[in-house]
Amino acid sequence: MTGNAKAQTTVLVVDDDASIVAVVSGILEAAGYRVLKAVHSDEALDISSVFKEEIDLLVTDVKMDPFMTGFQLAQCLRLMRVEIKVLYISGFVQDEMVRWEVENAVAGVLQKPFTSQALLEKIRNMLA
Repeated sequence: MTGNAKAQTTVLVVDDDASIVAVVSGILEAAGYRVLKAVHSDEALDISSVFKEEIDLLVTDVKMDPFMTGFQLAQCLRLMRVEIKVLYISGFVQDEMVRWEVENAVAGVLQKPFTSQALLEKIRNMLA
């Protein structure tokens, strides 16, 4: 993927831990991706409803905030953005629906902690 193609790739990063959002966003921005940031599901849904261009990838924690899980957020976003890809980042994945999505190639998963190289490689593979 060329730098220009990356610049056209938009990633929505959502985690209830602002430091995770900052780190992941920093890695992605340094690699040339356009990044939208949210620290809870409601903020992510608001961003998605206002942002008129395509959002290519959602990067979200599985366990997130008291409002909804990462899986529920992905389901809501898929109603608005059918083509969005989903990468779950988590210390553990016990949610049955998330495991089903990963096993059926509907979504990807990256175990925390992860390196910036592992994150970028996973995203490149998902967007290829």
